[in-house]
Amino acid sequence: MNLPSNAELSLYRLTQESTSPAPTLTVSSTTFRASIAAIVDFLIEQKIAATLWVKLPTTGRWLAEIERYSQQGQPEQIYLCTIASQIPPVLSSAAGIVPLILEASSQLKREYFLIVLSSQFCSSILAQRQTAQGLAEGTSPQSSRLKIVYSFEPAAIANVLAAIKQVLTVTDSTPESLLADTLISSALPTSIDSRLMTNLLLKQIQQSDAIQFAKSDTTMRTFTESLSFHHELLTNLTRELSLYLTNMKTALRLIDSTQNRREQRQRYLQLLQQQCDRQNSLLTGLLELEQFNQPIDESESSLRLEDLIPGIVSIYQPIAEEKGIMLGYTVPADLPSVACPGNWLRQILRNLLSNSLKFTPNGRVYVQAALNNNAVELTVSDTGVGIDSNDIPKIFNCFYRGRNATSTETAGAGLGLTIVQQLLRRCNGSISVTSKLGKGSTFKVMLPVSAS
Repeated sequence: MNLPSNAELSLYRLTQESTSPAPTLTVSSTTFRASIAAIVDFLIEQKIAATLWVKLPTTGRWLAEIERYSQQGQPEQIYLCTIASQIPPVLSSAAGIVPLILEASSQLKREYFLIVLSSQFCSSILAQRQTAQGLAEGTSPQSSRLKIVYSFEPAAIANVLAAIKQVLTVTDSTPESLLADTLISSALPTSIDSRLMTNLLLKQIQQSDAIQFAKSDTTMRTFTESLSFHHELLTNLTRELSLYLTNMKTALRLIDSTQNRREQRQRYLQLLQQQCDRQNSLLTGLLELEQFNQPIDESESSLRLEDLIPGIVSIYQPIAEEKGIMLGYTVPADLPSVACPGNWLRQILRNLLSNSLKFTPNGRVYVQAALNNNAVELTVSDTGVGIDSNDIPKIFNCFYRGRNATSTETAGAGLGLTIVQQLLRRCNGSISVTSKLGKGSTFKVMLPVSAS
């Protein structure tokens, strides 16, 4: 077998260049992860002692399945592979998992695998994350995220392992058993056990059914929450518009009075201007809320904060400079992508920055991002007027304006933080706030890490 050079190695392509190419299937990352979970369930229930070779996205919910087998199954050995340039996964120290480093290649960086070796059963599932160039014409990236190859043939699995051995980086901690001519230490089954295959198929069906149920449950819960939110929004919107119109009619009536002096008329004109500004803010907020009903750009279903934050912060630099505020940010370059649509995440950050700048007469506004367990933490802090402790539980309510938000200069529609919270709920994120009057506020956003 002639293997490609390390720089060009692709395990997926290797399966397609043999005399009898393995069949492929295009699936979502959710389906691929369900297949991994089904294999782990199968190995645990059938009490199969096996050696696993694994390379998966280095996030908790992917690697949790491998750790589950190490704790509940009968592992002979588990080799967890990562690319040298990627962040190594963090697993329990008691997991008994051997970390291995593979030399990086442009293809291997976006390929994943789970190989099972035992005397009873052997299998391999390979997946290649698709780039925009690799998609079929007219197919969206979201619907064609991964191409997978499933195999139960010992010869095909041996070829894949031989290719992995070629890019294995040997270190002082590399087990001596991996330096042998072959990475298969025991005989593999020469025939496929139909009983085991039936049980594996049943596990795949169960996982698929569980995914569909979860999607249906999530859809119904989201629909119910949406109805409740829109009912509250409509009720409060009616109240707000009624208040604006009442104030404007009162101001017009007082202006028309011949008994008022010039200074009084000027004050009433300012009141009219204030109410017009608030209505303009209200309309802007309603247009932003309409984003909830817009289709998501699937090409931006996940993105890295280092690609987003600098551009958003630069937009607000002129406002900060005009007010004498120091505006800055810190974003590590190695943060994983977050599972939140790009247009939503931009709106979240814009609203938080606008809010902090609005209520900071002078001082500092700072944006910071960091990895916090299996989530990305985004904080926006300021040295502004702060929020009264009695107002904090209410600031995410529609149209609510706290005691420090009632002046003419800072009055708004009271929708900015509501929009932030609703967008975060829709991408399984969360937001919290700590504040002290006269000292400033810190908004902490937790964003889920992208699965791919």
